[in-house]
Amino acid sequence: MNKLFSASLALLLGWSGTALAQNEEDALRYTRFGLQGSARIQGIGGAQTALGADISTMATNPAGLGMFRRSEGNFSLGFTNNSTSSLFMGNTTPDERTTFNIPQGGVVFSNRKDDSDGSDWRGTAFGVSITRLNNFNNQTTYNGTVQPPNTIVDYFAEQANLNGRTEADLDAEFGDYVSLEGLAYGTYLINFKDIYGNTVADAQPLYSEGDITQIEELERRGSQNQIDLAFGTSFRDKIYLGASFGIVTSNFTQERIFRESGYFIERLEQVDEDTDEIVSDGNYSLELRDEFNTEGAGVNLKIGVIVRPIDAIRFGVSIQTPTAYNFIETYDRSLYSTLNTTENGLDNYSATELPGEFSYQLTTPFRANTGLAVFLGKYGFITADAEFVDYSNMRFSEDEDDSGFGSYFSGINSRISETYKSAMNYRIGAEGRYEVFRLRAGYAISESPYKNSAFDAKVNIFTLGAGVRLQKYYADIAYAHTTGNSLYSPYTFSNGEGNPVVDIENKQSNVMFTVGMNF
Repeated sequence: MNKLFSASLALLLGWSGTALAQNEEDALRYTRFGLQGSARIQGIGGAQTALGADISTMATNPAGLGMFRRSEGNFSLGFTNNSTSSLFMGNTTPDERTTFNIPQGGVVFSNRKDDSDGSDWRGTAFGVSITRLNNFNNQTTYNGTVQPPNTIVDYFAEQANLNGRTEADLDAEFGDYVSLEGLAYGTYLINFKDIYGNTVADAQPLYSEGDITQIEELERRGSQNQIDLAFGTSFRDKIYLGASFGIVTSNFTQERIFRESGYFIERLEQVDEDTDEIVSDGNYSLELRDEFNTEGAGVNLKIGVIVRPIDAIRFGVSIQTPTAYNFIETYDRSLYSTLNTTENGLDNYSATELPGEFSYQLTTPFRANTGLAVFLGKYGFITADAEFVDYSNMRFSEDEDDSGFGSYFSGINSRISETYKSAMNYRIGAEGRYEVFRLRAGYAISESPYKNSAFDAKVNIFTLGAGVRLQKYYADIAYAHTTGNSLYSPYTFSNGEGNPVVDIENKQSNVMFTVGMNF
């Protein structure tokens, strides 16, 4: 794999040689959303920009509030199964996680004028809603073998040398570890002696040979939700205007256990000019445990318009300002090693990094939606949306200029600009009606956000739905199946070569129920 391909697609969370976990993939996590809306909206693939008169429209196009003729409240429940199939060095490993969630809910208070009123402004509506933007819950496991010098121990040594660490530096960390290379030095996985026992200036990894086994278990938990406070109005029942203020909350936790084991030579002795003799060799194993939790909140503003030139056709447009987030992250790491050599026997070592906390900001891009809905009389409708997002405009920042992380964020922001591009997301859906019954189907696709990669990172969503509409009550059910692929690397070398890469097939199945009433 070339350097740009690896840098674009590897997920480096937490093992970048510092305690910081912010990188370009973190920014994408909080910017690329899943399927949103009530069960009615999810049943039609999420296409609602031009539809209106649904509580979940507050999160996409608040102009839809202007179409409410009565006040309304609803509540949704969801069951989500996230499954992964990880391919690494010819080995395929399946994994899955099922969660219960509350994906949507809200209330709209409508103040509709009587039809006999001659005013051009036909009514107003205020609403509050909550929408789940992302479900982060999943588990991934993989295993396989790599060959030196592409092991994680080789990576530890490279980090020490890239960061200019000396033996005296790492000696000073004993007991108060503050870096990944410090943990590796404290567990005797790297040192400052060559294979013959001579002291050298650069950090050296264990001299391993043959197939080195790697196993990793990765678990992620959390979600991203948005609370909207919205207002909408109607002009002559032809033009609908709306605005909403969004408060986005996010909670993300990641726990990883990475294991590596294999054969290594501890020391050689030169017998003559052409012959080396093994003085001590043996087996090693390590376990790296990494955990971090990120909590944050952000705000944005949405404005929109829906135009209904005739009863059968609606056009919708909405824009959302960049979301400005503040995050607080806590993290800790531990490293354990076992060295079993012919000369020294069995030794176990452990080192734990001092826990830390870090705060930072993230600004996600401007978003624009446009939509068209065509109504087929009493038989139903067809609706379609197109959304524009420029992922290259994501930006990290930090409060204090003297924190020492300014250059770190500058580098991350540069990689964001180099790695990502603008992309379109498309959604289309239809609803058929028979008396009080509804049947729905939809499809959505999110284009790949990567600029220079042949890897196909698009996401496809297929949906089905059904519902019952009574005079005062309604109930809907929706099923959505999401598929997409991703690449994952537990660590990457500076030259972009030799990185272990896991090809992950992601599938999500979601069942959602919504009940509501008019009042």
